[in-house]
Amino acid sequence: MLQRAGPGFAPEHRGFLYLLTVACFFITSGILWDISWHQSIGRDKFLTAPHIVVYLGAIIGALSSGIHVMVKSFSPRAQKDSYVKLWGIFYSTFGALFCIWGAIAMLTSAPFDNWWHLAFGLDLQILSPPHFLLFAGIFSMQTGTCLCIIKYINLTSPNDRSLRPLQFLFVVTAATFLCMMYTLAISYVRISSMRDARFYQSVSVITLLLLPAFGRALRLKWGMTAIACCYFLISASSNWILQLFPAEPKLGPILTHTTHFQPANFPLLIMVPAWLMDVLMRKFKGNDWSTATCLSMIFVLTLVMIQYPFSGFLRESPGSRNWFFGGYAWYYQNPPDAPFRYKFSPTEIQPLPSFAGGIAIAIVAGTLVSLVSLQWGKWMLRIRR
Repeated sequence: MLQRAGPGFAPEHRGFLYLLTVACFFITSGILWDISWHQSIGRDKFLTAPHIVVYLGAIIGALSSGIHVMVKSFSPRAQKDSYVKLWGIFYSTFGALFCIWGAIAMLTSAPFDNWWHLAFGLDLQILSPPHFLLFAGIFSMQTGTCLCIIKYINLTSPNDRSLRPLQFLFVVTAATFLCMMYTLAISYVRISSMRDARFYQSVSVITLLLLPAFGRALRLKWGMTAIACCYFLISASSNWILQLFPAEPKLGPILTHTTHFQPANFPLLIMVPAWLMDVLMRKFKGNDWSTATCLSMIFVLTLVMIQYPFSGFLRESPGSRNWFFGGYAWYYQNPPDAPFRYKFSPTEIQPLPSFAGGIAIAIVAGTLVSLVSLQWGKWMLRIRR
């Protein structure tokens, strides 16, 4: 195993890692914009502006990773023993291979998605076959970027000043990863589901699969909190910026006339449970099983205490119907006078016994994925290639 050495963030690596992070940010911003586009305009053509941003991110990731592989493979100055050998010819960081595959999958999904719409019409669910390929590519790109950055974090001495920029890049990339995972589970991760245990099960599994691993690998005092705050800023900024621009529906039926882009749901307030998990990781000295159990209980119970009452404010309070919270947002194909536009319907509020049982399941599931996440974090600490 190669030993840690500094500095790991040499000048020749900076452009590569910055470009990969920018690619992940473009992809996430484009997907969030595309969802708002569908909610505000509908699907009017193939190459919409958000699609261009998403595929631009894929192209940036592909080119930067491809150039990285070619330079490390054929440059006489490259230290080939610190890279993965592929097909006996090419040398690359482990993460760059994920990025290349992810970019290929994303770019392949573009004509596939256009053909799918022409053949079958509009999607009735988010995970159509072309969207499945797209999200597989996105997650591969984000995973690869995280692995590339972690390699250089591991090779950088703790006192080296170049460690901070690397940690910043990792926080941004991890936040985009978390944002896309929530987007994939949008059927359960939304305001109307916040009084149903399935919301807490979904959010707990997604968050506890990622945050403990990233927090352990990041070597940052408040790593999970930083990632949670960055996720909030990315999601909230998308909402705040998009609603400034005009957009009118073009695909019928149009039941509610809107004039600007509709914001998505207000981001989840996971900063508080993330901060408590950071405190636990610093203070608690138990084994991974006990740590995973405590992480799950802290996250799930804190999330319930925050999101359950906050959902009432977002859905029902006139104080949420402004640019900051976006409580006024409405899909144009729904009638403006829908009886449950500004309140929960009885079917959206789970009975207390069922809700309590569902929360218990969320804690158990969260414990299992936290254990996997902690082991994943340990593995990332060993990455040197």
